[in-house]
Order: sequence, then C-alpha cells, then structure tokens
Amino acid sequence: MAWVFMDLEMKPVDKQFRRQRDICRQEVIEFGAVKLGEDMAETDSFRALVKPVYGEIPPRYANLTGITNDMVADAADFETVLRAFDAWCGDAETVYAWSGSDLDQLRGEVKMKSIDFPLDRLAGKWADFQKIFTRAVGLKRELSLEQAVNIADISFEGHQHDALWDARNTAELFRIYRDEGRFNAVIGPLREAVNPRKQISFTLADALGDALKGLKLPEE
Repeated sequence: MAWVFMDLEMKPVDKQFRRQRDICRQEVIEFGAVKLGEDMAETDSFRALVKPVYGEIPPRYANLTGITNDMVADAADFETVLRAFDAWCGDAETVYAWSGSDLDQLRGEVKMKSIDFPLDRLAGKWADFQKIFTRAVGLKRELSLEQAVNIADISFEGHQHDALWDARNTAELFRIYRDEGRFNAVIGPLREAVNPRKQISFTLADALGDALKGLKLPEE
C-alpha cells in the first residue's frame, strides 16, 4: 500500500491564444510528487519539467517557481509527463494534493490539448488534503500550505512553489495528521480556540503564539 502526494506548478496561457484560454487558462510547467509506504517513510519521488505550448514563462512566474524558459526548452510535453506520472503512481491507494485545483488543471489541460487520456482512473484516487487538514483543525475556510506548516509547528522544507518540495511538505502534514497523539498535541490549542467547549477569554493569536506571525489566517 502506498500514498502519493503531488503538486503542480503552472504558468498562464498567453493571451493571444484566446480559444485555448477559454478552455484552460494555465499550463503545467512542473510535476512533483512523493510516495509514502505503510511506515510513512518516503519510498520514491517524481519530478519532471514540462515544456509549455502556449507562450513562454513570464518573468513573474519564473521568479516564483525558479523555472526558466531555458530550463523547459528541451523538456517533455504535457502528455508525456502526465502518462509517466500516472504510471509512476501505479497501485497507490490515494493521490493527495493540496486543494482540488491541481486535478481541475489536469482536466482542463487534457481537454485544451485534446489528449486521449483516461483521467477518471487517476481522479478516482484523488483526495484534497487541504480540505481534510483544514476541517481536522476546525476551520471552515481552507488554509494555505504555508499556514498549515506554520500551525503544525514544523519548518517548511525546501522552498515554496517548487512542486517536489510542496509535495514533501504536504506529506509531512499527512504524517502529523495520521499520528493522533502528535496531531492533538500540536493542533489541540488551535482547535480549542476555534471551537471552544466553554467561553474563553484569550484570542486565537494568544493560543498560537509565533506560529501564525506574518500569516493571514482564513476566516471561519
């Protein structure tokens, strides 16, 4: 049995491609994923850059992701990488992503590029871990990955907007979520502050201290 944690990095479809933008407004430029075994240890990883078709990577997105046009010039196309990722997932029980937007992106891009691919098979394993984790914390509006990592009192490994490292940090949150004792110890004060069993006089910020410094927490 295995669990997969994945992430995508995208760039916008250039505005000159109006028909394509009506179907899907972004293109994937990187797949990243890790696979955990039953003991929660990472057993494998997947990283692949993707060559975009509809325009180059704008400077803002290159700065955000660290992915430049030179880096994707000789990369495989979206269909090739999608099929490789699907094969790599193999018999994984569940494929987790932080939010449902990555699956929406795959659906939109498959349609935009007229790719004959059985996405329903992959979608059948898909789970939105952002929603799962946020609900477990006791909030109604989803946390960003950065917020969740800070709330869980762990350091963000690697750098944000790197598909593989975002996937690894999501996997670490999953480990905390599955460890009841650790989860309750770390998340308990927040959950009690959000949904108190009796009236309390301290604020959410008091309960979390430095964990949320500089972060805007979603409203309930």
